[in-house]
Amino acid sequence: MRVTNRMMNNTLLLNLNRGLARLERINNQLGTKKKINRPSDDPVKTGVILRTSTSIRETEQYIRNLDAAVSWLDAADVILQDVVSVIHRAKELAVAGASTHLDETARQALADEIAQLHDNLLQLANSTHGGRYLFAGQHTDKKPFSGGGVTGDRINDVTFLMSLTDDETKIEFEIAPGITIDVNVISYNPHDNPQEGLFMPIFNALQELYGELVDDTGDPDIPLQDLDNSLDNVLRKISELGGKQNRVELARERMLDLQLNLTRILSEEQDLDYAEAIMELKMEEFAYRTALAVGARIIQPSLVDFLR
Repeated sequence: MRVTNRMMNNTLLLNLNRGLARLERINNQLGTKKKINRPSDDPVKTGVILRTSTSIRETEQYIRNLDAAVSWLDAADVILQDVVSVIHRAKELAVAGASTHLDETARQALADEIAQLHDNLLQLANSTHGGRYLFAGQHTDKKPFSGGGVTGDRINDVTFLMSLTDDETKIEFEIAPGITIDVNVISYNPHDNPQEGLFMPIFNALQELYGELVDDTGDPDIPLQDLDNSLDNVLRKISELGGKQNRVELARERMLDLQLNLTRILSEEQDLDYAEAIMELKMEEFAYRTALAVGARIIQPSLVDFLR
């Protein structure tokens, strides 16, 4: 096979270009801190990186959903604890009002405090979290309860301002693929009597208790029993919230562990080993300089140099 100077020059240039391409690849890796910057670098690993990155983004969204669920549940729990305090105080006033030794002034003082408890309960029922009403179902932009206030010798009725369907009573967050959890407390069931639900029995009991204290008529044991039943109902709701809070916390811990595991996998597939990359860079630099030196010695002689 006849070897010409042109063939040697072309081969030399080809090898030099290949060496420069390898140097450019390593420099690019060091600049981006990633082993793979284009799908052509490693198609198989590229697929793994894309799938893992997608899983990480999904996991991060689930963690955000869980954080929002925890925040909503905690807010509702605080409100219901305050509702329990209102009921306990109302029961104390009902017991005190049952005494036959109270004069009209003392009974009116108890009634005034009952009116304040009624207003406080209305405020709690219309509580918001992040600008959204907690007890309005999915209509979080609308105030759920209206009314209250004292007119004459009675507390005005409280009404629920919306008509909810079954689908509108729950606020749900997706906490895992295909798994949702409702985080709101259902204050009004569309199948219940309008006077039933979480808050309405308490409003009615306070209203009746106020009337008995002002008029000194009726049986004080009736609103007291209603308050006891309402307290049991609120405590059940608090218990349900506690169970949901525990479930959401466990789900969040699992998602954080999954996120950590996926991040580790992505790092193994994508992140650059600096020590190995720098060592490879030095080797390629040495190989390129050697190729230049050898090329200079090969190209230098020609036939003209010997025609003297």
